[in-house]
Amino acid sequence: MLLFLASCQSIRTREDIRKGTHPGKTSTQGTMSPTTPTAPSSPNFGTPPPPDGDGDDEDMAAAPPPPPAPVIPSMPKIAFILGGGGAKTYAHVGFLHELVRAKVPVQAIAGVEFAAPMAALFATREQANDVEWQMFKLKDEEVIKKSLLGSVNKNGEVTVLKEFLGTAFNRTKVEDFRIPFACPSYNLKKNQVFMMNRGGLDQIMYTCMAYPPFFKPYQNNIAGIRDISALAAYLRTKGANFVVLVNVLQAPGGTKPYTMDVAATDNVLWSEIGGLYNKPFTGVDTVISLDTSAYGIMDFEKRREIMSKGADSAAKQLKVLTRKWGL
Repeated sequence: MLLFLASCQSIRTREDIRKGTHPGKTSTQGTMSPTTPTAPSSPNFGTPPPPDGDGDDEDMAAAPPPPPAPVIPSMPKIAFILGGGGAKTYAHVGFLHELVRAKVPVQAIAGVEFAAPMAALFATREQANDVEWQMFKLKDEEVIKKSLLGSVNKNGEVTVLKEFLGTAFNRTKVEDFRIPFACPSYNLKKNQVFMMNRGGLDQIMYTCMAYPPFFKPYQNNIAGIRDISALAAYLRTKGANFVVLVNVLQAPGGTKPYTMDVAATDNVLWSEIGGLYNKPFTGVDTVISLDTSAYGIMDFEKRREIMSKGADSAAKQLKVLTRKWGL
């Protein structure tokens, strides 16, 4: 029996002859099995091991690379900046209705100039109906004083809004809001922008809404209407990873002037702001433009029309964005 085993060890098989190996010696080829790949050391994940070079069926049966891991998108945390524009800002009310209808979660919100109380009201309870209800309590004569001859007395005291703000917010403080809120105020004396995000709404709104042609500066403060990038940076500190500017100012050169008098200084001022709002802002990921080209910043008597126009513009754009956000 032992002799038989010894003679078997010396027999060279056809496989040994073909590969040029001897019995009892291990071949240096084909040591990596194609069906048991080792973990790759390079970034080419899923690359199969090299064939053993003998051309047999085992090389053809190499395991296919595993599919790449699915990319799971992070849920966007969206913040909105409601841009300034006098009476044109009533398009924001229509926008907020569409935002609620589309069930877009709001991480934080900010408002500029006349959009400041709109954003604050939405931050309080996240109800667009309440924003509409309160903003339409603002009387035209509280904003624009007209003489018996029809001329407009501009640049009144912003404190004329005391009754409106008291009714709208009823001593609510920003700290009580459901979602983070801020409005920008520019201090003329200190040459500095402040994010108003604490305290009583009456004082905050005075500093965030004072701007010509409607109101004089309040204690050296005016609306920080140009400070969109600063607002975007602040909203990101509140957890937002996607910032949207909602713009109601068409680019300069449209058929409708911003104010009643085309040659007036106020119209020149707002034309410059309109041009600024139609350029990219650092920190703003996308812009929703609401069509208010048929209205001026002083058309408060057309607020209902402006709101409806804003809703129509918002519905189309939000439909595209919600698909992009995966909502």
